[in-house]
Amino acid sequence: MSGELRLVGLDPTFVNLVKRLFKVPASIVLITGRMDSGKTDFALLLAEVCLETEIVKEVGTNIKVKDPRFTRITSVPALKSWLLHTPGPKLFILDEAGCHIDARRPMAKINKELRHCAFLLRKYRSKMILISQRGEDIESTFRAPDIWLATFKKTSKTTAICVSDLWEDPVVIEDIPRTSIKYDTYDIAPFSLEAQEDFLGAENLKKLYPVTWRFAMEDKSFEKIKHELGLSTRTHALKRCRSELKRLLRSLMEHGYIHEEYVNTQRGEVLP
Repeated sequence: MSGELRLVGLDPTFVNLVKRLFKVPASIVLITGRMDSGKTDFALLLAEVCLETEIVKEVGTNIKVKDPRFTRITSVPALKSWLLHTPGPKLFILDEAGCHIDARRPMAKINKELRHCAFLLRKYRSKMILISQRGEDIESTFRAPDIWLATFKKTSKTTAICVSDLWEDPVVIEDIPRTSIKYDTYDIAPFSLEAQEDFLGAENLKKLYPVTWRFAMEDKSFEKIKHELGLSTRTHALKRCRSELKRLLRSLMEHGYIHEEYVNTQRGEVLP
């Protein structure tokens, strides 16, 4: 397992707690605590454990993270596209959730859109972490017993209390280490209703469509792409490219950049 070296430094009891929580399908976990109590760092530590124990394959977040396993998502359309088109189990982390899905604005469109995403988490094979100073500031749907799973209250940078129906009593976690994930601690973690540049950003496109990016933007042959990505044959690389193009076109249609009629007229003309 790729995460063995990292997990050696963590308390096995903590790792087992995280595994039990996030193996629950469509789990929604809240992280609360005072400013500068290490909430964002702790959320990334949870994500790190999930990645390295292979509970999830990818993580999406509005936090500015410097790690290839993370995708920057700062809008509802980008989140929907990522949930729909990223294969395998995944985790989405929303920082400053009390601001973005404010409990005082339950009828706001962004609240409605994220509620819809939450109800479909199981179908997307996804889990969700919401970070806020106070749990009551987050849209009430995410705190409802039928979809809420646990709350971690950070009492200091190295201590947290976990409350969940999975355990009879609160669980106190001490000596919490810092995450090894590099991130911008001063980033404002934006998240908006409308699509932003992140959807068509070079880093996102290269991450979500690796074969297509190398073929179209780096002018590499499928033979070379096969070796770079560890694919079995040139034909496998070609099939991956076709599959990625279909996903990309669906995303472009969903975001309103192109119309379905145009896609239908172009079928068969993109690749030989």
